[in-house]
Amino acid sequence: MSDWSAGYVSDIEYLPGFYREQGPAHLTLSCLINGIAPPSAANGFDYCELGCGHGTTVALFAAANPQGRFHAVDFHPAHIARARDAAEAAGLTNIAFHEASFAEMAEGNGPDLPEFDFVTLHGVYSWVSPMNRGAIARFLAKKLKPGGIVYVSYNAMPGWAPMMPLQRLLYEYSGLVHQRSDVQVKAGLDFAEQLYKAGAKILGDEAMFGKLRGETKAKNNTEQSVYLAHEYLNGSWQPLYHVDVARELGEAKLTYAGSATLFENYPDLSLTPDQRQALDSIGVPSLRETFKDYCVGRPFRRDVFVRGARRISVGRRDAMLKDMAMAMIIPRADARTTIQVPLGEATLEARHYEPIFDALAEGPRRIGDLMELPEIRRAGGTLSAVEIAGMLTGSSQAIPVPNPPETVTPLPSVLAHNRAAANELATSEGRKSTALAASVGGAGLHVSTMEALLYDGLGEGVPETLDALVAHAMRRLDAPENADEASRKAIADSMGWCMANSLPVWRKLGMI
Repeated sequence: MSDWSAGYVSDIEYLPGFYREQGPAHLTLSCLINGIAPPSAANGFDYCELGCGHGTTVALFAAANPQGRFHAVDFHPAHIARARDAAEAAGLTNIAFHEASFAEMAEGNGPDLPEFDFVTLHGVYSWVSPMNRGAIARFLAKKLKPGGIVYVSYNAMPGWAPMMPLQRLLYEYSGLVHQRSDVQVKAGLDFAEQLYKAGAKILGDEAMFGKLRGETKAKNNTEQSVYLAHEYLNGSWQPLYHVDVARELGEAKLTYAGSATLFENYPDLSLTPDQRQALDSIGVPSLRETFKDYCVGRPFRRDVFVRGARRISVGRRDAMLKDMAMAMIIPRADARTTIQVPLGEATLEARHYEPIFDALAEGPRRIGDLMELPEIRRAGGTLSAVEIAGMLTGSSQAIPVPNPPETVTPLPSVLAHNRAAANELATSEGRKSTALAASVGGAGLHVSTMEALLYDGLGEGVPETLDALVAHAMRRLDAPENADEASRKAIADSMGWCMANSLPVWRKLGMI
């Protein structure tokens, strides 16, 4: 490791990724669900991502929110160089990328920045040293507006406790391998598995080793090694208890507002009745939230903090939620009333949610209008704005739209970003997904390689026919002209599905 990295893995770049929980609309919804006033965005907003990596997430939000002013910071010069090139290729004019350390930012030696309504950190806080966490808190004290939101994700205790012996082994073993970090972590994993098979069961089980080796469809083996190196080989890596994070950020006058993993804000979905009763006796919020983790066992937290949290009345909260819209992000045929929640499986009332799915399949609708659907009024029962917003967003079936437009018109910034992102994935080797921005909701969606090929083809002016788009995809994939019928059929089947299912959703979201 070089000195400038401060023990952080720097010899290989971090993987690009999109994390929807960092979105301004999603964070606004998290606050409202918990009865906290979000920042006003009437005159636009200022947004900063600390530790932005390649800038994939923040660039998408900049494209989808042209009224916002975005800044992104990373200490790694290669990350910033890539992020600037990508932003230039997408024609983004409302974002700036800065190479600076947390210490430089805290001491005012970095770039000249405004005060922010939103500051987000994903995959940073439990991977850096206590000194750097202190610098982050000092930066927030200086640069987060009163009422501003902070999103911070981190590996959490005690849920991470079972993995700590393996992490320590991988970190210490890496010092014996004088090669790049991704090679080091792979060698360490080989040694750990050898010990496991020799009887060191404290290191895990077969399923865990299979997952760590990337035996999933999410990442190829090269990407998995890079991910593991950044996850496990940082010198200051430390999973944290919520109470410690709350105390550290309390130095910047931050108060915990809720979770960006929305289902975790609903006690009935996270805790058993006995657990809720036991925790009700804990009067200190940060301790109650920490002790909750002993019941839930979550190894990863997505916390939302506010600098000067302002409680709002139930009536005011409900009025704000009713004025918010929801936009469906899946095909109507894929909508489901059985959902996965922290406690396991839950079932939504079909008499309420089937009519909501039908309405949203036509386009974005205000939550207040959804509550007044004739089918729902006839069905009777109770259905709150808090439930509709949380259940649809938490189950990844819809996204919140704080300022719903009368008509959906694709934003020029969204179209430019998506053309660049789709082209990059369509012509890349190894990557399996990217994310495209939406003009509705200021957010975005993950897309597969075949979906990117569809978007790329339509952007290039290819006729919207299956044969033409399959031919375009095969050219992009460098498939031979005499490819066997099975290969051609596989591409055609996948492309046909994307045309029938993804394309209509994109159009309703103003993505294309």
